[in-house]
Amino acid sequence: MYNLFHKDTKIQTKVINAKNFTYRLIIKYLENVLDRKKMILDYGSGAGTIDLYLANKGHSVIGLDISDTAIESAKLSASKLNFKNVNFWTLKDGLKKIRKVKFDLVICTEVIEHIENDIELLKFLNSKLKRNGTIFLTTPSKNAPLYRLGLTNKFDLRVGHLRRYTEYQLRNLFVSAKFNIEAFYKTEGILRNSLFLNPFLGKLVRFIRGPISDLVTIVDE
Repeated sequence: MYNLFHKDTKIQTKVINAKNFTYRLIIKYLENVLDRKKMILDYGSGAGTIDLYLANKGHSVIGLDISDTAIESAKLSASKLNFKNVNFWTLKDGLKKIRKVKFDLVICTEVIEHIENDIELLKFLNSKLKRNGTIFLTTPSKNAPLYRLGLTNKFDLRVGHLRRYTEYQLRNLFVSAKFNIEAFYKTEGILRNSLFLNPFLGKLVRFIRGPISDLVTIVDE
């Protein structure tokens, strides 16, 4: 399924900027922990867009993903951009390569809701952190307005979501995995969710840039 999801992924010839509509919220909150050059693991890196952004900032990044199609695309993008400080591996190969490696930061965006044993994933990611390292995780919320209205069911099924979380559930999950929670952000506004959930509206995302990206984000918030 995940290879099919990435079948139309294009090679990236330039790095996104901080106002990229798709990734601007991730970048905004990541900046809070990127106070120095870091070793970063992106678990579920997809086509590597955020990793190329971070590599461009001078960080050393490893991206892992279950989709070999996504990884191949990410590798080609990194080569096209001539980045030497980012590597992409399939999950099977990558877990062997990073067996003895610890990271300052682990990124896990929109992944945990696909994993059957979520607590084991968090425990594993915790084991990959250096002392005082940070995990940055995003996942769909049960309190998102469109979910509460019953309008995300088809989307969740189509993309393979096994569950969503309440803040209470997510906090308990992290505590069980021996994390200390530093910050918690809620970002699923109606407008932004609609643009990514609806196939027709989703075609508009590519045109949301610059001042329009700012305006849509302000309205959504």
